[in-house]
Order: sequence, then structure tokens, then C-alpha cells
Amino acid sequence: MKHTSITLLTLTAAASFAQSAPAAASAFTTSGNVTLSSEYVFRGVSQTEGKTALSAQYDVAHGSGLSAGIFASNVSAALGNLEIDLYANYGFKVGALDVSVGYINYSYNGAAGASEANLGVTYAGVQLKASKGINGTLSDYYYEANYSYAVAAFKGLTIGLHYGNDRASSNDDYAVGLSYPVFGCTGTVSFSDVQGGDNITAVSLKKTF
Repeated sequence: MKHTSITLLTLTAAASFAQSAPAAASAFTTSGNVTLSSEYVFRGVSQTEGKTALSAQYDVAHGSGLSAGIFASNVSAALGNLEIDLYANYGFKVGALDVSVGYINYSYNGAAGASEANLGVTYAGVQLKASKGINGTLSDYYYEANYSYAVAAFKGLTIGLHYGNDRASSNDDYAVGLSYPVFGCTGTVSFSDVQGGDNITAVSLKKTF
């Protein structure tokens, strides 16, 4: 979920010259992406049972820090073949910290859904985040730490690290990803592992617009 902020342009007028004031820039900005993945993995668990996934995401952000979006992907037959998520966030700064408070609803075609509230804090590329299930199949806390690092020696190469802990199952999950520009898209190779489960290597290609 990516969010982009925008700054309002200040309207100005020249006292000694007859000229029209520049119009204020829109307070809203939008972004989206389409991703083709060899497998859709969420918190270390495959959502497509080893099959290919096609997903799309669209976000709208306001200069105040508020944002909202929608995510959709095919999933396994056990989950009803289709997942649609709706989410909203509010981001703000506390000193050098980037703080976000959010809500997300996971819904499936023919399977039980769930919703979560979350709180995240980011500093120097490290994000600490706690999510709490509100209803549905998610009923406990999920804690995670994420780190993103751009490799200066290889322009465009980014390393992503993830650790998560699901309090309901007491399981830990880990992920390592490498991303690099590929023909105007972002190509990613990721390795995921969840305690008591199978590790998964996935390849994806994402086009952002």
C-alpha cells in the first residue's frame, strides 16, 4: 500500500500587475499497480495453493495524510477464488518518526472474511507495526517488523526484510525479497517461511501507474 502526499499551491496575486492568480493544485493524488506473481503469499502462507496470481491495487491520498484504497486478487478455491480488500489510513509525523493508523477489511467470494485495525511507526527504513483483528477469522494481534534498503552499489536494487508473529497461532514468519527494475516494471524474487509450514519462493512483476 503505497501512499503519495501532495502539497497545496498557495494562491498569489501581484498588487501592481493585472494577472490571474494560479489555481490551487488538487489536494488529492492517486496511484495504482497491477502485479503478476507466481504465487500470492500473505504472512508466510500461500493464498493460491502454489498457483499464479494476478492482483491490482488503487489508492487515493489527500494532503492531510488521509488515504484509502482497494486491493483485489485471485485466491484459492477454498477462499472463494476472489479476494477484495478495502482499507484506509491516516499518516502523520512525530519528530523524525512516520506514524500511521489504519483499518483494513478482507473479504472473499464464498469464504469468511475479517477486518483489522493497525498502528505503524517507521524510522530510517525500519517499520514496526501491530495489527489487531476486530472481527471474522482474525481475532488476535499480529506483530511485524519490516526493513527496506536501497543498495547504492547497484542502482535500482532494493532489499526487503520481514518478520512477523501471529499471536493466535504463536507462529513466526519470515521473508526476504530482492527487487529490481525490469522493462519499466518492478521485478521481485522473494523467499518466505512460516513456522510449522512450507517455505515459498515466488517471482513477481509489478507495473505501477
